[in-house]
Amino acid sequence: MNLMLRQVHAWVAWGFVAAIVVQVFLAGLAIPQLGGNGNFSTHQGFGYAIGLVALALVIAAAAARAGQRRILQSLGLLGLYVVQTILPTLDPGLSVAAALHPVGALILFGLGVWYARTVWRERATATA
Repeated sequence: MNLMLRQVHAWVAWGFVAAIVVQVFLAGLAIPQLGGNGNFSTHQGFGYAIGLVALALVIAAAAARAGQRRILQSLGLLGLYVVQTILPTLDPGLSVAAALHPVGALILFGLGVWYARTVWRERATATA
């Protein structure tokens, strides 16, 4: 059972990464300079759905008994996601902070790939 849960955990981790890629694509579709209409509602709505994937990642890490380090790392990804969703809504006077939103996406993507690769390797080791 634990081996199956490790598989699920690894797949959810890659799902988190894939969701970020889709999210960036949706942002690109809305950018007027790229031919979009400036409506970011799909990007925003899907962004909140990523939070469910991030929460599922924490639950999967705990259910797979991936260890305290992995559970804390998945909680860290969830925390970064929360910060990411807050950045664009900051006071207009803090435009520099809001401009960190795309930087946050890069950080989430990089850490997400690192995390997914790590748990994927651990999953493979656990099944061998």
